[in-house]
Amino acid sequence: MGDNVGEILLYLSNGFILLGFLLYVILILANRKSKFSDSDGFNVTKDTLSEYGSINIIENKSLFTIYNLRRKVIKIASKCYYGNSLSNISIPLVEAGISATDDNGNKFIDIFRKLFSNLKKAYILPLILIIVNSVTYSLGDARIVIFLIAFCSIISYMIIDIKNNAYDWLDKSISKKLAKDKIMSFIKKIMLCDKLIFFGELIMIIRMVAIILDIG
Repeated sequence: MGDNVGEILLYLSNGFILLGFLLYVILILANRKSKFSDSDGFNVTKDTLSEYGSINIIENKSLFTIYNLRRKVIKIASKCYYGNSLSNISIPLVEAGISATDDNGNKFIDIFRKLFSNLKKAYILPLILIIVNSVTYSLGDARIVIFLIAFCSIISYMIIDIKNNAYDWLDKSISKKLAKDKIMSFIKKIMLCDKLIFFGELIMIIRMVAIILDIG
């Protein structure tokens, strides 16, 4: 494959994935200081899930807010648990939407439950792909790596689908007392980050095909 084509596809694929992660961090940091709600992340999440008594909500004394797929527990990071900024409110609500989607029955979540304890662990895969993509140049390696990338792309697609279902549920369930439009807009931006990662993985597949076919 021509060096120019290969380098362009390499930078594009890795770039979209890194951009997805970077935008996510920027979104969180840029919206976590100003007060957004009179209530905190815990109470907003609890109220939103008031009809789902089987889903427990606890404080997670770490940086991450997660929904434990196997225990069906939302573990809210301390800053979100007690915080009232847009980030503090919206991040737990995303996990609430995922938990409700799970409780209502979702085939993709059932698959994930066998692979990961929470969806955030799946985000290690795109970072691994960046490393693998950066060192793959030969025909033999590309034939193997393309299956790994395809697997990770399917994982990313499943996450996007789950979050789309969560978004639809939240759109119907978030209290009118909150500034719903701002929350949904924020969550939609978070979902855009997932799509950028997925797009980067698709470009990786194109790069592997180009190597295999010796295009360029």
